Amino acid sequence: MPTYISLVKFTQQGLTTMKDKGVERAELVQKHAKAQGGRLVQAYYCLGEYDVVAVWEFPDNRAAMKAAVLNASMGHIQITTMPAVARDEWKKLLQETLGKK
Repeated sequence: MPTYISLVKFTQQGLTTMKDKGVERAELVQKHAKAQGGRLVQAYYCLGEYDVVAVWEFPDNRAAMKAAVLNASMGHIQITTMPAVARDEWKKLLQETLGKK
């Protein structure tokens, strides 16, 4: 299944309600992904520009976009999701592009 990376920033609402609703929302985020045929591979909570970096698997771009919209519409996060290619797959793609096998 294709891999996607989400870069997440908490909104002010997300920060002020984190203590009371953070765990509940995190579970709902995963539920939204599952409803679109996806799954959370791993999430990393970070210091710096982004609060969370999440690695997902979704069947396609459409499913990833639906999950991102559902999750962002809760109001607690701003999310940027992008398709990602593993290093080995990138190497294979590059070799194919250059006509090498």
